[in-house]
Amino acid sequence: MSPNEIKPSVHPELAAQMTLYETPRIITTLGHIHTAHCYTGSNCTLIEGEDGAVLVDTLSGEIPGNEVAAAFKEITDKPIKAVIVTHFHGDHVSGIFSFVSEDDIRAGKVEVIGQAHLTENLLRDEGILAPIRRRRGPYQFGGHLEYGVEGGYGSALGAPPRRGKSGFVNPTRTFDDRLELEIAGVRIEVVHVPSETDDQSVVWLPDEKVLISADAIQGMTFPNVYALRGTQFRNPMQWAKGLDCLRDFKADILIPHHGPTVEGAGAVEDVLVAHRDAIQYLHDQAVRWINKGCTWDELAEKVTMPEHLASHPWLGEFYGSFKHSVRSVYTGYVGWFQGDAVELDPVPWRERATRYVRMMGGRDAILAEARQAIHDEDFRWAADIATWLVRADNSDQEARDVKATALRGWGYRQKTSTWRNWALCQALELENALGEPRGGHGIQPNQARNYPTGGLLELMTVRLIADEAFDTHLTLGFVVTDTGEDCGLEIRRGVCQFHPSLPESRDATLSFPREFLSIWAGGVTSFDDGIESGDVLLAGDRSVVTEFFEKFEPAEGAGPFGMSVR
Repeated sequence: MSPNEIKPSVHPELAAQMTLYETPRIITTLGHIHTAHCYTGSNCTLIEGEDGAVLVDTLSGEIPGNEVAAAFKEITDKPIKAVIVTHFHGDHVSGIFSFVSEDDIRAGKVEVIGQAHLTENLLRDEGILAPIRRRRGPYQFGGHLEYGVEGGYGSALGAPPRRGKSGFVNPTRTFDDRLELEIAGVRIEVVHVPSETDDQSVVWLPDEKVLISADAIQGMTFPNVYALRGTQFRNPMQWAKGLDCLRDFKADILIPHHGPTVEGAGAVEDVLVAHRDAIQYLHDQAVRWINKGCTWDELAEKVTMPEHLASHPWLGEFYGSFKHSVRSVYTGYVGWFQGDAVELDPVPWRERATRYVRMMGGRDAILAEARQAIHDEDFRWAADIATWLVRADNSDQEARDVKATALRGWGYRQKTSTWRNWALCQALELENALGEPRGGHGIQPNQARNYPTGGLLELMTVRLIADEAFDTHLTLGFVVTDTGEDCGLEIRRGVCQFHPSLPESRDATLSFPREFLSIWAGGVTSFDDGIESGDVLLAGDRSVVTEFFEKFEPAEGAGPFGMSVR
């Protein structure tokens, strides 16, 4: 097979899976519970009561949000009195302003309910780790790909994701473990069930015996015990025990916020048991082999899903996979060090690649071997050996093209959507066809205005360019004039410390309205610009402010960086 003979294709099981999500629709349960399916990759549910309604989750942004809000209004014109946000992921929190107005929330007409750690988790992912998440996220979900046989084929969680403008509201009512409510005559329990995330909550309707399981169940797929975009350790046993909590409700109807609704107590139990057993099996067998000395790569070959689980209709490896999840069990429990002292202080990777290329007979020999492997449809090996050429010289376009071809050949054959998406996005990067990557530290103002003030400023700590600040000791105070909040940032010889209140000793103080901070967080303006325009009042020397902020990465980030081309 030559590179030109690689024909685009989709794994037949993945293609069949995605037919489940072709038609956007509202599914009504028991006459008053309305779930939006297939408008994007996630679902949301409207619970209709006597004189109002409760919305559970808000989708991924204004494009699907506006469509679903219009569809709900065709069913009922009862006002939404509360929004329950089940966890911090963007595909569940970002469409809120399609359904309710910010003015109504501020006026107390609409409550926004979430677990106590929700905003903290969102700030971590959308703030502290924004540049890397924005770079890796589109690789996982195929954000750089056209949908179809030649490109992305969804994520198998639902319809291909759609977003538009994003919004967020810091919950107006939080809880730790359980919250019992009665809204519009409907009894509702919101229960904290750590599982996919540590802030995950489910919604239980005791009178109807309906359980909205959020992402504790990720749809008709083996779950992402590890997400390729990068996540903190998702403890499998915490997740399995969370699913046991769901079983204790003994629900008649299960409404996941990915995938279809499950009806019948027996069917609900079957789905929950299958998921919790698959997750525990992954965990227990990984730990068993870890205790026999296996490394994470060895675990990926040894721990596979047994047939009785692999054949379950809700456990196909379409989104998560055993092979990539089992490695996270190793790193979660043991850490990155696999036990070989060579790992402690390795030869720098570019030097290592250059030496490997020389040792393997040089560039031409490796290219010939890679092309032969492509001809033999041994795409993994072709991509593997071409990687050393790209690492040794990332300007070698011929080597990059060979690796891209190998990744396409491999990616088209993958059943796991995230593997396919990553390989095909990486191929585009290697071919210089990716376009301008999304990145930077900026936060959309309509999100930032609802983040905690201190949280926004504390994000600066990880943007400090330390080697430019080893001789710097400066402290700024920040005062929000319309909310009465204050805090500080102190650069001290390569470290930026956040102070939750105004420091007694400071070199300058900046006072401004809260809206200015929201615009600043998006990278649209600077404190120097604010001083110039009069939006920011300065007490102190302006040159101190300029010097202070020059020590940080700019809001737009340090520029594009590659996953493959390094």
